[in-house]
Amino acid sequence: MTESLGRTPTKKEIGDEIGMSEMQVDRCCTAMAQRCYSLDQKVTNTMKPMNTDSERDTMYEVVESRVDYNDYDKIKHLFLREDLIETLNRHLPDEQATLLMLRYGLMDSVARNARYGPLTIAEVSRIVGMKPDKVRRLINKSLKQLQAVMGDEWKDFEKDFQY
Repeated sequence: MTESLGRTPTKKEIGDEIGMSEMQVDRCCTAMAQRCYSLDQKVTNTMKPMNTDSERDTMYEVVESRVDYNDYDKIKHLFLREDLIETLNRHLPDEQATLLMLRYGLMDSVARNARYGPLTIAEVSRIVGMKPDKVRRLINKSLKQLQAVMGDEWKDFEKDFQY
């Protein structure tokens, strides 16, 4: 068209020639003007021209390093923890749910006064004012109750709670 018109054709003229609207031609021109980058392309930092490091990062490595899976895992763990606490409170009496939450480090307010994470049977017994044997029996009874009520419901999530 440039040769026949003797000038660069307008977008309307191109559209009329190929059967597209001026807007469609404009979108096509915009899409063709975009630069494409390969994820395997080597990237150099032009701000450090004296860098003698022959090993350069690829676009894939740069993009991948910007993703923070740690935050995602923390949020996922927090939601699973909240679901577990809700399940304990729904299926067990308050006393038994409290014992399990203390034993396995799910009760922040009390556990922080002692230390972070799960508590020993002796630590739980001191906090609740019971003998260690009674605490152990109640915890075992609670776990059997939960296993009977929930069955395999939590087995899929068990691996998510392990660090």
